[in-house]
Amino acid sequence: MPEKEKDKDKEKKKKRKPSKPAIVLAGDEYDTQVAPSLNQNVKVFNELRAFERAYTRGPQLGLGAFAKVFMGTHKASGQEYAIKKIDRSKMVWGDRDALEDEINNLILVRDGPNIVQLYEVYEEKSHCFLVMGLLRGGELFDRILEQKTFTEPQARGCCRGLLTGLAYMHAKRVAHRDLKPENLLLMDHQNSISEDTIADQIKLADFGFAKKVKTENGCRTLCGTPGYLAPEILERFPAYDTKCDLWSVGVIIFLLLGGYLPFEDEDEDRVFEKTREGQYYFHPTYWKSISAEAKQFVTHLLTVNPRKRFSSEEALKATWMTSRRLDNGMSEHHEEGLYNTALQQNIKKGKQKGLAAVEAGDNRLAVLDEKFNGFLERTGADGNAARVKKDDGEKKPRQPKFVEDSAAGRPFSEFYDLGDILGEGGYACVYRAMHKRTKEIYAVKDIDTSMLESSSMNALQDEIAALKLLRGGPYIIRLFDVFQEPDHTFMVMEECRGGDLLTRVTEKEFYTEREARKTCKILFQAMDYIHKKKVAHRDIKPENVLMVEADDDHSIKIADFGFAKRVFKPNCLRTLCGTAQYVAPEVLDLHSPGYDHRADMWSVGVVVYILLGGYAPFEGPVHELAQVICKGDYCFHEKYWGEISNEAKDMISNLLQVYAEHRLSAEEALQCPWMAMEEEALTTKDLSGAKAVLQERQTQKAGDDQAYGIKQLDKHTSLDISFTAGLGSLEEVANRKTQITAQTQQGAMATIGEDGEEEGEEIYDSSSGRQCDELYTWGRVIEQGDFFTLREARHNQLNEIVSIKCVKRTDLESGDAVALQDEISTLSLLVDCEYIARLVDVFEEPDFTYVVMERLRGGELIDRLSEKKYYTENEARVVIKKLLCALEYCHNRRIANRNIKTETIQLIQKGSITDVKLTDFGMAKRVLIPNGLQTQCGTEGYVAPEILEHRPEYDVQCDMWSLGVVMYMLLGGYRPFRGDGDEIIRKIRYGEYKFHKRYWNEISEEAKILISRMLTLEPIGRITATAALHSDWIAVLEDEEYLRQIEEEDRMYNRQNGHAKVRAATYVIMAARRLELLAGVR
Repeated sequence: MPEKEKDKDKEKKKKRKPSKPAIVLAGDEYDTQVAPSLNQNVKVFNELRAFERAYTRGPQLGLGAFAKVFMGTHKASGQEYAIKKIDRSKMVWGDRDALEDEINNLILVRDGPNIVQLYEVYEEKSHCFLVMGLLRGGELFDRILEQKTFTEPQARGCCRGLLTGLAYMHAKRVAHRDLKPENLLLMDHQNSISEDTIADQIKLADFGFAKKVKTENGCRTLCGTPGYLAPEILERFPAYDTKCDLWSVGVIIFLLLGGYLPFEDEDEDRVFEKTREGQYYFHPTYWKSISAEAKQFVTHLLTVNPRKRFSSEEALKATWMTSRRLDNGMSEHHEEGLYNTALQQNIKKGKQKGLAAVEAGDNRLAVLDEKFNGFLERTGADGNAARVKKDDGEKKPRQPKFVEDSAAGRPFSEFYDLGDILGEGGYACVYRAMHKRTKEIYAVKDIDTSMLESSSMNALQDEIAALKLLRGGPYIIRLFDVFQEPDHTFMVMEECRGGDLLTRVTEKEFYTEREARKTCKILFQAMDYIHKKKVAHRDIKPENVLMVEADDDHSIKIADFGFAKRVFKPNCLRTLCGTAQYVAPEVLDLHSPGYDHRADMWSVGVVVYILLGGYAPFEGPVHELAQVICKGDYCFHEKYWGEISNEAKDMISNLLQVYAEHRLSAEEALQCPWMAMEEEALTTKDLSGAKAVLQERQTQKAGDDQAYGIKQLDKHTSLDISFTAGLGSLEEVANRKTQITAQTQQGAMATIGEDGEEEGEEIYDSSSGRQCDELYTWGRVIEQGDFFTLREARHNQLNEIVSIKCVKRTDLESGDAVALQDEISTLSLLVDCEYIARLVDVFEEPDFTYVVMERLRGGELIDRLSEKKYYTENEARVVIKKLLCALEYCHNRRIANRNIKTETIQLIQKGSITDVKLTDFGMAKRVLIPNGLQTQCGTEGYVAPEILEHRPEYDVQCDMWSLGVVMYMLLGGYRPFRGDGDEIIRKIRYGEYKFHKRYWNEISEEAKILISRMLTLEPIGRITATAALHSDWIAVLEDEEYLRQIEEEDRMYNRQNGHAKVRAATYVIMAARRLELLAGVR
C-alpha cells in the first residue's frame, strides 16, 4: 500500500516530476577502473548491463520484499561491496517514489558516522543496483548471541554508535523510521567487542523507510516494525518527526539490557496497545543488576510524548552516557542463562516474522496499515473516529438504565431475592441480592431501624442523602434505590466483588510508583467530586476503598458513607469521628471551632503514604496516637522512601499539613507536580518493598477478620477511652459528643458517643436556602438533552425570566456527572464577565440538580449567520473582540471552554447582530498545571488538533483554534474544515484549509493573518487571547467614529430584518448543527 502522504495526492502522481538527486551522472569520461569510494561523488549509470560489466556477483547476504543483497566484487580493482538489487517490476508507483527517496537520503547522510555508505547506482528498466559499503561483521545481535555474554558498558557503546549516527541524520532532518536489530550491522568480525570498539563498528543500514522531514511533524506515513515503532506513528492520521527514531533506540537498548522486548506480546493488538500507552516493566529477574542510570535513560527514550522525549543530542549528554565508570553488570543473567536465553528467543522470533513476510511477498506498509486499522476497529482505541457520536438531528431523552422500584410504593421483597450475607452488624446486614425481573446482582444493606436511636437514624438519613447527591460521581459507590419501610430501610447499591484497595495492590505482578500514582489519581478524582458537592466523607481509609472487579484497576470505588455529612459552611462539623490512624488533627482538637471536608484530604494523605511506603505514617500505642497526629509527627524513612520521587514526598507533605488551610485540596492534588510527571519517569521506581510490607499487613488483617468472624457494620457501640485520653479531660471529650472508631495496630475496634452536628432544615446550594420549585414558576421547554431538560422559568418575586437546566441524577453516568460539576464550578468563577452567560443560582436537591442561568433571547449565532449569509468585517470584528474578551477572562483564570462553536455563542436580544455572549460550559475545565488537560472532547470541525492525539496533553490554547474556526465562518460564510468524518479530522490534524479567492478577495490581510495565527497547528505558536486583542485587525475598534458606524449598520439591519438570501455555502454552515461530538470521559 502506498504511503498515506502520497495517497492524498494520487490524482497528481502522473504530473509529478522526479526530483534530481544530489548525484553525478556517469559519462564516457568516468574511469570505471577506479574503485568507488567516499572521495568521489555518487555515480549513476543508466546504460544497459553496465552493472554486469563492472561487478562480479558473490554470495547472497540478505533478502527483502523487493530486494536481494549480495556481495559484489569490483572487477577492475578487486574491492568487495554489498550490492542491493531492487526488482522494480514488482513496485507500484508509491514504491518507486520510496526508492527514489531512499537513494536521495543515503546520499544526504553518506558522510555521517555510523551510517552505511552508498557509492554507485545502476538503473535498468526492471532492476536497480545500489553499491554500498560491505559490512563484514554481520548483524549486531548475531554477534551477541555468538559471544553469549554482553555487558552494560557494551550496551552503552552500542547506544553511543546509534545515537552518533542519528544525531548526524537528524541534523540533516532525515528520519530513519525503521530502526530494529536486523538493521544494525558491524563493520568487521572481531573476536571481542569492547565499549569503544562497538561504538565505532556499528552502522545503521536499510534506509527503505527513511524520509527527509521538510516541516515540523511532517511525516504522515504509518510505517516501521510493530514493537519498535513510536506511539505517535500509531495514529489514524499520524504527524510526527525525527524523534520517532529515539523511541526505537529505547526499545533496542531495553532489549540489549533486559534480554526481552518491552512491548512484546503474542497478540499483536496488545503490542499496539502497550506501545500507545507506553506500558512496559523492568522485570526484577532481568534488571536487578542494571544500573539505575541505565533504567532512567531508557525511560527518557520510551517517553510517549515526543516533545518530552530525549533528542539524539540530549541522549548523548545523559548521565548514563557520560559516566566515566560503569560496572559490567548483567553477570547474574549469564550465570543463570536467563538473559541469553530470552535474548536468543526474541531475536529468532523477530527474524522468523521478517522472513515469513518476505516469503509471502507482503507489502510491509499495506500489511501494517491493515493490522493497525483492524486494531482500531476491534478495540475502539481510535479517539478520532471510534468515539464520534452520530447525531441524527433529533434530541431523544436517553432511556434510564435503572428504574427506581421504590417509587411504586410496594415492599422491597416484591422486587428482590436476598442471597448470601456479605457483612453483618448489630442492626444492619448486607446481602447479595438479585432483581427478580432483570436478574441483575446488587448489594443490599438491610438496616433494622426499629433498633436505632435518634442520632443513628439521623446518621442513616445523612448517608442516604449523601449517596443520592453523589450518584454518577466518578469512582464512588452507587446507590440505586432506597426502600424505607416501617421497621427496615433497604439500600440497593452496586456490589464490589474485588476486595479492598490494599488487597489489589498486593496481588499486582509489578508495583511501581507509576501504578501507585494511577490509584492516587482515582482517589483524588473521587474526592474532588465529593467535595465539590459539599460532602465530607469523614472515614477515608484503605478498607473503604473497594474494587468492583478484582482484576480491573479502574473499578475502584469509595464506599461506606456512614459518617458522611453535608458541609453547608466552613468548619460547621463538630463530631469526633473517623478511624484513629487516619483522622485529621482538627477533628481531634477539642478547642477548635470545628472542621469541614478538608479533613478528608488528611486521611487521603495517610492512604497515599501507605500506598507508597507500605506502612502508616502515624503508629504507636493507641493512648499516644492522638497526640502524634495532632503534632503531625511523621517522617520518610530512607529504607522505604529512598527510591521514591521527591515530587511524591512533597505532595504527601502538603496533604499532611496540620493546619487545614495549608492543606492541598483534591483539585490541587490532581494537578500537583507529581501528577504532572511523565509516567515513564515513574516506571523505574520499584515499590516491591512497600508491597511486601502491605502483604504482611494483609495477612495479619486476614487473621484478625477470621477471628472476628464477619465484617462489622456498626459504628455506634461503645466508648474507647484509651484513644481519646490524650486529647483532654474526660469531661472535655464528653462535651464534644464524640463518636469515633479507634483502630489500634492490633486491629481492635471501638466507637463512642452521639452525633454532635447542628440539626436543622435541609440545606440547598441556593443562597435563599429554599427549593427551586418554591422560587420559580416553570415555562416552556427550550431544549431536551441526553440527561437534562432546559426550561424557561420566571422568578416568583423578582419577575426575572431565566433558563434552568434540570438534571435528574438518578441515572447520571460518570462522565456526565463530572461535566455537570465542572460546568457549575467554572461558571461560578466567571459571573463577573459581561461577555459570558451569567450563572444565577444552583440547587442541589435529593434527586435533581438545577442550574439557573440568565436568559438570552437572541438565539444562536449560527442562526443569525444563516440569515445574513455572512458578517461584514466591521460586524465580525465587534463579535470576535467580545469573544476574545470572554476567552481572556477565562484563560486568566486557567479555564478552558473546550467547546466553542457558533451554536454555543448566543445573541442577547432578538434582532441583535453583534451583542453576543459565550454560553455552554459543559466541557469546561480548570487547568492548574501547563498542558494538564488529557480528555478528547469538543465538536467535530471546531476541535483543536492537539486534542485529537490518542493521548492528548493540552491547555487553554485549544479555545483559540476553535475561535479561529468561528471567525473564518463569520467572514467566509463556510467552515474551513469540511468533509465527512475522517476527512474533517485529517484536515484538522494537518491544518489543511484555504482562503478561497471567490469568498476572501474582499477580506483584509489583517483578518486573514489573525485567522492563520489562531489556526496554527502547534499550540505554543498559536496566538493568545490577550495578544489577539492587541492585533492590528482588532485595534481598529479603538476608533470612536468607527464604532458609530457599526451602531448605524446594526440599526439598518434591524430595519431590514435580514431580507438578503442565503448563498449556497450557508447550507454548509447549517449542517454544523448536526455535527458529531467527540465523546470521551470529560
